[in-house]
Amino acid sequence: MDIKAFVAETLTQILDGIREAQKRPGGEEVGAEGYGINSPNGVLMDGGRSGFFTTVEFDISVLAETKDGGGSVRVADSHITDGNSRIAQNASRVKFAVHVRLPKGGRNRDAGADYD
Repeated sequence: MDIKAFVAETLTQILDGIREAQKRPGGEEVGAEGYGINSPNGVLMDGGRSGFFTTVEFDISVLAETKDGGGSVRVADSHITDGNSRIAQNASRVKFAVHVRLPKGGRNRDAGADYD
């Protein structure tokens, strides 16, 4: 799978999973509003009127591959090749992070309310 497809599918599935969880009983607690939430490690950030954000970190093993004169970079996986092609592969790692706005959850509860 190429990196573009892997990242796009991963982020889409994360957001779809959050939205699906929000539809289930108790789902209003998923991605719920908060007061000035900013975690020290940047995992959850308050974007004010823009909503809440989180950081999705990727650490991907990639292969730079040259096959019969053409090149590509893709997410590393296991596969079997036949003996008819000449293939050179170089494995490497790519680390990066993407900030993502979380789907809006339930309203914030009053500070004095009991939490379940």
